[in-house]
Amino acid sequence: MNELQREFSAFINNMDVRLGAFVLADLPETFEKEDGETVKFPKDFGPKSLPMLELFVLSKFPNTEEILKPENRRFFEGLIRYLGETYLRAIGGIWDHDESTGNGMPFIRPDNADGPAAGEPIPLVGIVLAAVDQRSAEVFTAVLDKARELLGGDGQPRRKCTGLSLGVLNAENSSEEEVEFLTRFIGTVEPGIAAWTQEQADPSSWGFDRESLARLGKQVAVRYDGPDDMIAEDETPFTAGAMRFIGETVRRIAFGQWRYGAELEADDPRSKQPFIRFVIGDQNLDLVPWRLIQAALENDDAIASALDAVIEMREQEAAEADESSDDSASAADGADED
Repeated sequence: MNELQREFSAFINNMDVRLGAFVLADLPETFEKEDGETVKFPKDFGPKSLPMLELFVLSKFPNTEEILKPENRRFFEGLIRYLGETYLRAIGGIWDHDESTGNGMPFIRPDNADGPAAGEPIPLVGIVLAAVDQRSAEVFTAVLDKARELLGGDGQPRRKCTGLSLGVLNAENSSEEEVEFLTRFIGTVEPGIAAWTQEQADPSSWGFDRESLARLGKQVAVRYDGPDDMIAEDETPFTAGAMRFIGETVRRIAFGQWRYGAELEADDPRSKQPFIRFVIGDQNLDLVPWRLIQAALENDDAIASALDAVIEMREQEAAEADESSDDSASAADGADED
């Protein structure tokens, strides 16, 4: 995997959290239209949100030079995510990237009358820059309207598409309670971690890596004498931030998904708790951050060791896949010789 592939993989794997944070922290609750009317800002990834979104972008950025400044990079990336996810829901398609251009920027490859992901790429970066430059507040919607025409038929999507992990949750593998919780919770993960790290010694040294998990385990073991100390009211900010940090770190490194323990027995460790699910082969492995914090009281290496265990299983899975592939190739060669 080259650097552009790694960047694109990270872009997709972080979709839930980054997009949730953008919707929660960067989009307003209300917006004042040009005629002075204050209206509720739609955040539902629906086509009707596009004109309001474009007006909001124009109100923030007077020109393309402004939106391209380094300090606005996080907003720009969140905007690209929101715009892409809205197009996916409306017309179908996939996230993709182009390594031949040298920048590997993500774009949407839409469905059209010829089939899934058969349309011309929708260059999200270019669309945003065109919108800021033209200042018509009609660019985002015009792109969608054109893509709908190319779908043929009634212009409705033939399949439901999204880059969000939440998009794979349905009535068969989830519940309304879980989806509602995650919809609220995921947008608080990155802002919560950012606030938490600022309260720690040497905030800039905390990263989404094993070393930070090991340091957190030692910190928990020193900070608390027992489980009851953790649930004291004045400790809530620390434990809430630490729980998010643990979950998000193991999720990013080992490719997991945030889930929530709805409708489980009360004695199940996942009950009413956010946790990270890893699908390894045909099995699910679940790590509950709150339980890992508690385990650090007895073993300060428990948090980092949990990550090690998942990585080991991932490596074993990959080795078995390679072995199976080699066996299949050998069998095919034998059949050719016969």
